Amino acid sequence: MTRSDGFYHYILFFAAVGGAYPIAIMSNDRDRVISITLSEAEWQAFVARQPQPVNWLRDRIRDEVKASAPDSKTAA
Repeated sequence: MTRSDGFYHYILFFAAVGGAYPIAIMSNDRDRVISITLSEAEWQAFVARQPQPVNWLRDRIRDEVKASAPDSKTAA
């Protein structure tokens, strides 16, 4: 379908593809983003101690999650 808006001409389309993504691949998992405001001085001091700050923060969060996770072992 083609439309015109003054000087601009654009094409609208819709495509439906059944079965393009198997249900097994789809999940409710989502990536999360954390935003932290730091002054330039704080950032520089942090990066001086942790050259890869994103990896360091991700590892600390994952360590915390593992430490607080309930023990998955059951008594037999």
